[in-house]
Amino acid sequence: MISCTEFIPAYSELFSFLDERYGRDEVDRLWYFLFKPDGKGIPLINFIEKEGIRGCLTYWSGTLSEEASDCELYLNEKAGWYLSKMQHCPSKGRLLELKEKIGITPYYDYCLHCACYDSALEKVGLKRYKIYPKADETACSSLIFDPKVFRGGVIFDENTETRVFKSSEQEYFHPDFHSSMNMGLCYVGQTHGTAVVRDYLTRYAKNVYAKVIANAKMRGFAAIEDLIRSTYLLEKAEDALSIKNDGTKMTVTVAYCPAVRHLRATGREVCEWFPLSTEAVMQTIAREAGLGFTMLSYDEETGAAKYTFTKE
Repeated sequence: MISCTEFIPAYSELFSFLDERYGRDEVDRLWYFLFKPDGKGIPLINFIEKEGIRGCLTYWSGTLSEEASDCELYLNEKAGWYLSKMQHCPSKGRLLELKEKIGITPYYDYCLHCACYDSALEKVGLKRYKIYPKADETACSSLIFDPKVFRGGVIFDENTETRVFKSSEQEYFHPDFHSSMNMGLCYVGQTHGTAVVRDYLTRYAKNVYAKVIANAKMRGFAAIEDLIRSTYLLEKAEDALSIKNDGTKMTVTVAYCPAVRHLRATGREVCEWFPLSTEAVMQTIAREAGLGFTMLSYDEETGAAKYTFTKE
């Protein structure tokens, strides 16, 4: 399992992988798949079909608080506009931090995936202007408006609602990132096949866990155990995890996968390639560290799994 707290580098690495192998247009096709406003994927459409432009405030208030954003949101329903002023985008900020810490390069067009929200907005008759950040910046802004009501000016009057979010007051924990991970693997698997899903996850593991792999070459099982325990701690699912290490073999038993649990609870279908986000990632870490890996069991319904690491 890739934790929802590690989804942003996984997202960026997927864009880079598809661009390098198939070209820039393939990234746009992925984005269209992820943001298609059919109610099954990115859930903005469900909010704005129910609430109109107010659904923008409802949707992003939940999302941006869980992503620990620094931002200001404004809604003037009477005047037909919604304004977002992002001081520090948590996704872009995370990528820039990881560039410094572990050397991964953010996808050069990463911020443009946000433009795909427009398909949902346009479905209900809303329009948007977006100001994107520079490559090394994290601030952006967005104005969404109802052309039937909006008169071309943003006036902060008595009808304007304001919500302010500060990263220092929020916990970075957005479980619905598991849905986007699931859909991304679904797209790659359906379009290009299982071998390409493995190639992508191998790239992700090598790049994002490069320091873990280097550490495992020196410390062996202990470095990998630290990674796995931190993942389940961040997922608030320590109770799901059991690890036994006898020095020659380390056995990991997972009673349930918190990602699969979230997907099931929110009515999502878990794609057939989702188990590879555990198997292929752990297999790559083990192989690169000079260790053996065996996936012993995996339960499709709950994500419960058992796998071992051995000394070669």
